[in-house]
Amino acid sequence: MQASKNLKIKYKFEYGFLRGFIFLINLLPLSVILAIAHILGWFVWIFCPVRLRVAYSNLSTVLPNMGHPEKIRLLRGVYLQFVRTFGLIFILHRKRIFRMIQDAEISGREKLDKAMSQGKGVILTTFHGFWFEAYFAWFNCNNLPVSLIYQQQSNPLSDAYFIRQRKRYGTSLEHLHSQIGISHYQEALKRNRILIVSLDQSFHKGTVIPFFNRPLYCAKGAGILHLRTEAPVMTSVYYVKEGKFHIDFDDVRLPVYDDITEENIQEICATSLKGYEAFIRENPEQWFNLFHRLWTKKDYPEDVPRSVRQIFF
Repeated sequence: MQASKNLKIKYKFEYGFLRGFIFLINLLPLSVILAIAHILGWFVWIFCPVRLRVAYSNLSTVLPNMGHPEKIRLLRGVYLQFVRTFGLIFILHRKRIFRMIQDAEISGREKLDKAMSQGKGVILTTFHGFWFEAYFAWFNCNNLPVSLIYQQQSNPLSDAYFIRQRKRYGTSLEHLHSQIGISHYQEALKRNRILIVSLDQSFHKGTVIPFFNRPLYCAKGAGILHLRTEAPVMTSVYYVKEGKFHIDFDDVRLPVYDDITEENIQEICATSLKGYEAFIRENPEQWFNLFHRLWTKKDYPEDVPRSVRQIFF
């Protein structure tokens, strides 16, 4: 009883701190907020580059032929991007940022509309990029029926707050907890909704598929749902290029399957995930999962040497 009470106090304290921080940040002009984020990004990169060993190892997997100095230079941009977009959800409502979402350049929208016209829903796979909050907001702004499989935060007050924040841009985005079971995702497809599934995650109960020529435990959901519902599978990437927000949709071409087997699930997931490799190789600075332990939990380099020149130039 006492432990439960203490936990509730902890949640309230964390939530109060979060709301206070957001309130103070939004008293500042957007230009000042972005300048602070830029300075903070440099501070993190120079003095405390968290998960540098993981990011360096992942980048070496993605771009095995890239030299060490080039990797350090690229990672500098990745860290600056990470800090710049870390609190995006807190300032997404600002006119300049929101206008960027409204004016997004969309590729393959006709393919998404055609898939939706089948009435089976769409399994829209994606990757974990830095601009994911802008990606979700775009669907809301355009009133598209989207269901997002998300991981609930441990603090229920903060979790509810982030869901409310996303509803500021529309109410078409539906949140589905990652632990509620696949039948709920199947029900969303029956309602002809777009089900967003992030594929580039390591899931200990997943099916083993190659990702950048290394085995990844990929969640089976996209494969199982396609085999059960025949809902079309698509890919989507989102990114910012030269100040312009982009979303690219594309079809995943799959054969007709007769049975729900591990081999078929594996093939669907592998075919879908393969479509992201070229984009990530060309745009590694847009990929948030450079910081995630995707392929292994250990065996990272003991140290990533960085000269003063490499840090700054």
